[in-house]
Amino acid sequence: MHEMSIAQNILDILRDEMTKRKIARLKRVTIKNGQLAGVVTEALVFAWDALTPSISEFDGSELVVEEVPLKVACGKCGTQFVPEHSRYMPCPECEEVLGHEVLEGKELYIDSIEPADSE
Repeated sequence: MHEMSIAQNILDILRDEMTKRKIARLKRVTIKNGQLAGVVTEALVFAWDALTPSISEFDGSELVVEEVPLKVACGKCGTQFVPEHSRYMPCPECEEVLGHEVLEGKELYIDSIEPADSE
């Protein structure tokens, strides 16, 4: 399960950002997870829930994962579309199935963080 190491890397990035912004604790973290990123959302949330209780600045924080659907541009006519399948993608305009450019759906990034209220 590589999601455990991804969750650990996210925590490391968040620690650095919290230090820069002088944030003591986090309430919520929002991640964008593209359909082609190769990360299973449920496994990432499980890893987060397993790691964060032992780390005071993250204990009780919520991980929100927003899934980004695949969006491509046809390699022949340029039409942008959201394919029904990630492996077979006929263009709805010209029916070309090869050479499409992926516009969205490969990303995996921290979209936002919400600090916990000061105690």
